[in-house]
Amino acid sequence: MKKIFHIVGAGRVGQTFAALLSRHPDWQLSHIISNSLPPNAFGATVLADMTDLPPADVVIIATPDNAIEATAERLAREVELSPQTLVLHLSGAQTIQVLQAVTAQGALAGSLHPVFAFANVEYSVAHLAGNLCAIEAEQAQAVEILQQLANALGLTAFVMPSEYKARYHAALSAASNFSVALAAFAQNLLVPLALPETLSRRLIGSLMQQSIDNLGSLPPLQALTGPIVRGDDSTVAAHLAAMTAEEQAAYRVWAQMTLNLAAARLDKQSVEKVQAVLNSGIKSV
Repeated sequence: MKKIFHIVGAGRVGQTFAALLSRHPDWQLSHIISNSLPPNAFGATVLADMTDLPPADVVIIATPDNAIEATAERLAREVELSPQTLVLHLSGAQTIQVLQAVTAQGALAGSLHPVFAFANVEYSVAHLAGNLCAIEAEQAQAVEILQQLANALGLTAFVMPSEYKARYHAALSAASNFSVALAAFAQNLLVPLALPETLSRRLIGSLMQQSIDNLGSLPPLQALTGPIVRGDDSTVAAHLAAMTAEEQAAYRVWAQMTLNLAAARLDKQSVEKVQAVLNSGIKSV
């Protein structure tokens, strides 16, 4: 029997889920709560408000994180919920505790967080399958439904304990956001060379991709390459000499983290020589 589901919120993630699940034979999209989608988008009934939302097997809250709790409270007040109804959100940072309003009404609560960068809906629909997702729930029945949902989306699910949710999301944010910021920093170092922007992106992007590929088969310590893990303090000094003071400050942060990692592959003298270069020119307060 098909699972009837609603989606509350129609941003990139909500629309991606709507597009993929509306095609699946085991899932039937009934209603979407949205102020922006046209009527009958994704073959569903689009409502601007959840007041007239009928009962469903699953309600997916796809709102921004700071609106999840208020959305759950409105669902608890205005929608018929049963002990078989699963209400879930898609946040990687928020736990299921923000859904207490619906559990107080007897519903199941859960969370499913796709480990995926939803840049745009079309790309996400084409590439979401094959990725990982974290699921969080207390009841075995909720875990089972979340697993079914993950399977329908082509995702491989793993269980995330609530107490580690924030740390888990911090790790993902660091991997995703910091890598983009690092790419921007590296590309900005090339600005004085007056290279075409597409060439700068290719130079940095291709090397970063090679490092990512290495991490697919090696632990970080073994995947690390470059002058620091070789103990080449003269090259690090040349890097710093070519930079502005602001660039040096940022470089030192990344280089120090790299040295901390690389130390296990270096002798004590090499570590001390690179450290001395990183410490040079820093004024004490």
